[in-house]
Amino acid sequence: MNHSLKVTLILALGFLHNFCHAQNQDRTQQINKVNSLLEQYYHRNSPGVALAIIEQGKTIYNGHKGISDMEYGIPITDSTAFHIASVSKQFTAYLAVSLEREGKMSLDDDIAKYLPELKDLPYKIKLRQLANHTHGLPNLYEIAQLRGISPDDEMSHKEVVEMLLRIKQVNYKPGEKFEYNNTGFVLLAEIIERICGKPFQEVLNDKIFIPLHMANSLAVNTPSIIIKNKAHSYRLNNGKYENFAFNLMANGSSGISTTINDITKWVINMQYPSLKDRSILDEMLQPTILNSGDIIQYGLGIESKTYKGLDLVFHGGGDAGYRSYILNIPKYNFSVVILGNGNDFKPFQLVYEIVDLFFREKEKGVTPPIKTKYTTKELDQFTGTYEMFPGSLFNILAANNSLYYQAFGTERKIQLPVIGDGIFANPNLPISYFVFDKNICTYHIADFKYPSNSVKIRTPKPFETNLTEFVGIYKNEEFNTEYELVINNNKLIARHSFNDDIILHPLTTSSFYSDEGFFGKLSFIEDAKGKVIRFSVSGQNLNNIQFIKIN
Repeated sequence: MNHSLKVTLILALGFLHNFCHAQNQDRTQQINKVNSLLEQYYHRNSPGVALAIIEQGKTIYNGHKGISDMEYGIPITDSTAFHIASVSKQFTAYLAVSLEREGKMSLDDDIAKYLPELKDLPYKIKLRQLANHTHGLPNLYEIAQLRGISPDDEMSHKEVVEMLLRIKQVNYKPGEKFEYNNTGFVLLAEIIERICGKPFQEVLNDKIFIPLHMANSLAVNTPSIIIKNKAHSYRLNNGKYENFAFNLMANGSSGISTTINDITKWVINMQYPSLKDRSILDEMLQPTILNSGDIIQYGLGIESKTYKGLDLVFHGGGDAGYRSYILNIPKYNFSVVILGNGNDFKPFQLVYEIVDLFFREKEKGVTPPIKTKYTTKELDQFTGTYEMFPGSLFNILAANNSLYYQAFGTERKIQLPVIGDGIFANPNLPISYFVFDKNICTYHIADFKYPSNSVKIRTPKPFETNLTEFVGIYKNEEFNTEYELVINNNKLIARHSFNDDIILHPLTTSSFYSDEGFFGKLSFIEDAKGKVIRFSVSGQNLNNIQFIKIN
């Protein structure tokens, strides 16, 4: 080797050593900062999280903070089992695509082929639409609430399926719009069971948990199952933590219990899949195309978006006090996973702070707003009454060069600080904000968006509505539930055997609204003689559920 080549090689090796050393120093500083963030967000004696960061197939950080069982003071560890809520959906979607690859079904099949109980639905629904939230079926939680069953009431997966197989109508024509919903994935899990001829749990074991050595993962189909090292669910109420029970078991859409160590194996497989799994994941990542041709960046159980110039694949979950989030940056094979047991949005905030920490130099800066101050006259363009879901109304008011939110029918106002052009923060929840565009106000909270249309409302005066016309007992045959409408203190009340009384406020002379999302708007129908014979109820993820007057 000549002298000049020797020198060049030595210099190159020296540069490489210094570069690697600098990279290791940066990584050490970042890991130390993650520890600081974990300390900042969570306390030793409160509910907390387990957190993992995976880069290029290796776990570069595995940390945890907080209590899994507050009654016995048991700390969270890397073997603590968490309910991961809607993060379960990607496992269900994986199974469905896997079965399609095996020729056992097609995602374009009509669901009635496998669920003949739903053959009388007004429209054909494809299996694919169950997994991309375009099926139009009412949501299971609202149906349960309509029947007087809340998430803390015990309900097995089998009972949930039986309830859903009674559905007779849809909220909208399948494929017409995207509406996040849990019903589709529960029915997809039932279809998977019927095709495979074995319980959903066994299919998960055969195709995912056993191959990936996820020995501490299972689908919980009944509240009575004992889960080893279980993290319990909590909520903060008036400064004190209390139990926040979740007993409504719905496999497919939710229901998986796992540990941070186990779910890390799933994430590593997403970073470096086999050829077969690569094909499945590619199918899951395909965006959804609505009937109109509009494209939705939700695929099958997972979603894509751009964050500060970075392309992300992600999904979150939340039931009662449980929180979960998987975020992947495919270009860099970098992932963050977090599992928690407290009912706040800290896990969501922490995940994105970690992304900012590791990718600040690669992120694109946020364009500063053109408008940072508005006059009252300028704010008038945003004012009005908006309807988020049927019967879910709110007012936007302008005064003293500020914008205010006001729940419809109330006096209290909340000032909304300006944070962008036509964008205003919700001061009560750091991860939420309102975006105004023409006659639409879109409320953003974490990854969810809820558009609200501007509406004109003139509520009737007391003398214009005769409440006695609406009194009586009404029954819904579809879900076998009854409500009695009575008058109490000059107000119309909806009374149910298991639900609390619901106050109904006049919206028009023949319709009412309530403060309950599942019972948002009641529209009454009269016969030819002007006698009330039924009402329909619509709300969040429910539309036109019929109740016939029987007394």
